[in-house]
Amino acid sequence: MNYTRAIEFVVICFLALTIPASFAQVAGSALAAAAGSAASVSEEEAPVDVQADEMEYEADQKLMTARGHVVVTRGKDILKADYITVRTDTQDAHAVGNVVFDREGSLWKGDEMSYNFKNRTGDFGQFNAAITPFYVTAKDSKRTSADEFILYNATITTCEGDRPDVYLKAREARVIKQQKIVARGVVFYVGPVPIFYMPKWTKDIRDDKFDIDIVPGYGSRVGAYLLTAVNYRMDCGVMSSTHLDYRTSRGVGVGQDFGWGDKNLPYRGELKTYYAHDTSPLEKRNDEEVEALDGIIDNNRYRIRLSDVHNLSDRDYATAELNYLSDPAVLEDFFDDEYRHNVQPENRVTLVHRADKYTAALEIDKRLNDFYTTVDRLPEASLSVPRMKLGESPFYYESQNAASFLKKEFSEQSGEESYDAFRLDSAHKVFYPTKHFGFLNVIPRSGYRATYYSKTYDYKTVTNLVTETDTNGVTTTTNEVVTVADEVGADIRNLFELGFETSFKAFGLISEDWLSRDDQGLRHVVEPYTDYTFVPEPDLTPDKLPQFDSVDTLGKRNDLLLGVRNKFQTKRRGAVHDLMDLNVWSTYYVEQPDGVTEDFSDIYFKNQLRLADWLPIDFKGAYNQYEGRVDEFDTQVAVIWPDQTRLALDYRYAFDSYDQLASELTLFPNRRWSFSAYERYSFESSLLEEQSYFIQHTGRCVGWGIGVKEIDEDIQVWLRVWLTAFPKSKVALGR
Repeated sequence: MNYTRAIEFVVICFLALTIPASFAQVAGSALAAAAGSAASVSEEEAPVDVQADEMEYEADQKLMTARGHVVVTRGKDILKADYITVRTDTQDAHAVGNVVFDREGSLWKGDEMSYNFKNRTGDFGQFNAAITPFYVTAKDSKRTSADEFILYNATITTCEGDRPDVYLKAREARVIKQQKIVARGVVFYVGPVPIFYMPKWTKDIRDDKFDIDIVPGYGSRVGAYLLTAVNYRMDCGVMSSTHLDYRTSRGVGVGQDFGWGDKNLPYRGELKTYYAHDTSPLEKRNDEEVEALDGIIDNNRYRIRLSDVHNLSDRDYATAELNYLSDPAVLEDFFDDEYRHNVQPENRVTLVHRADKYTAALEIDKRLNDFYTTVDRLPEASLSVPRMKLGESPFYYESQNAASFLKKEFSEQSGEESYDAFRLDSAHKVFYPTKHFGFLNVIPRSGYRATYYSKTYDYKTVTNLVTETDTNGVTTTTNEVVTVADEVGADIRNLFELGFETSFKAFGLISEDWLSRDDQGLRHVVEPYTDYTFVPEPDLTPDKLPQFDSVDTLGKRNDLLLGVRNKFQTKRRGAVHDLMDLNVWSTYYVEQPDGVTEDFSDIYFKNQLRLADWLPIDFKGAYNQYEGRVDEFDTQVAVIWPDQTRLALDYRYAFDSYDQLASELTLFPNRRWSFSAYERYSFESSLLEEQSYFIQHTGRCVGWGIGVKEIDEDIQVWLRVWLTAFPKSKVALGR
């Protein structure tokens, strides 16, 4: 101990009690200065400070012995115990009884330990520590350096207490820089039951992703299954997941996934690979599915998926999406959530540059799976100019341009022949915004679109003689008239456009008060609008062009869009709030396009109601005034309670297509016990086509849930367990 500093402290305290207050203030300043001088010393040079109820020093052995509430401090290391001996020359310490060692908030607790404050190494013996968010115990331990502990026969868990619900047991574990745990000979336990063995387990303590997924469950199409994944971070910062799965009706599956980057980095992406030796790929399918998949699907089922986004600069980014599949049903069978999100995944690479006055892009689309019908773009270069003012003139201009090598690839099963062409498309519009009578906006426009095709078609009628012989040997000859498309070479389609938009807004204050105490006033805003478009018949009609996308369907047009938008507004919490936003419109056909027999289109409507924050209501649809029926109607209604309990209804209807009602309920999502349910009912078939129920409990350190789902007679049951210390990871024990 520094006795000189101790004597100074006693003298200052004595003076503070015996001399006037002004002198005491001077003495206190001297003490603060002394403390500041000590704080300025680096951690390597800092002395060992000892505080205790009783202390004695043996000068010949340079040994200090302290008893009762002993606290030994050096830099960021704090050692507490009932009894501690410290050698002042080597800074070796030995502590006994209620030992607590604190290093930057990480606590070790035990009965006895030896520690060297100078080189920060020691024998900690039986180990009991808190390394946020983990609790760690060990039969024996050593600190080999300032940055590393070695633990023997260690138990690692996020559960506090002597009997954790979920934990790992490791033969040996290293804690490195209070940031990383590397364990060997690891067994994962749920209660007393060993679940999984890993020869090596690495955990970045700063990372909130859990490292083991175990997925037991049952599906009526795949049988009982056990899906497992080991998740770990590689040294290069890439997250990796290794999968080993077994399904009683399908066999063994293996996979390897990699993920890199995140939303805080200029890049992010993932590579997913999976292979399954499917013992019964056509089992439990209906006759239509078997007929469609026969000859396409076999025992070898696989998928490779690559997605990547790179922000090359503030103005440039590149994206890639590649999917290679063994057959069109592999996603539905093994990755149902992905299949529902995207039934036919695409393969695309895009490079985009965003400038102040234009956006340029280069895109490549290439079919990798020959059982899909797609359009290849090899490549397509585009240049878009948003609507902008032309200098000091009153005119505005916008443009869209694209040069594309296109190929329509049909699935092998369709029997149709693929075709290709080069297309150069350039569209330009000029606008002249004006205002009349102080309220009426009128925006005339003119446009021109030139599209070059390397191939076009002409049609001719051909009469073929068809000879048939019946079972009696009688031969008959008939004439068969067919239309044949002949390729006639390159040509340019010219599209001219004239049109105008009109609109105005009128509003009035209905009331200065409103039903809600949070709202101030009620205002009605009405906005009628029209949009007239005239396009004369082009020199090349769509039937003479190769068809790739909507650009090739453009043709003659003469119509008038009529609409009106109504808003009811209030002022809620200091900002304008739309209580209702209703838009209604229809199109009048001055000249009816092909296939249209009426003068007006359906009457379309779209409405958003936000009368209360806890009651969002949306609906949209189309009404056929000639048939007196609703052709389409979709609505979503939700009731949200303060604790985030939510009940939502979703009704979808299309004439002669579907008529469905879905409901979703989430009860007490932020409490220990919660429940969720989803149901989808078809009025056409009078069947509950989909239903799922999930109940979960969130404990002190472990959450678990049990669910059941039925979709199109496929029943699934699953279990999910996760550590509450890692709420984002939701360690899924289920499909």
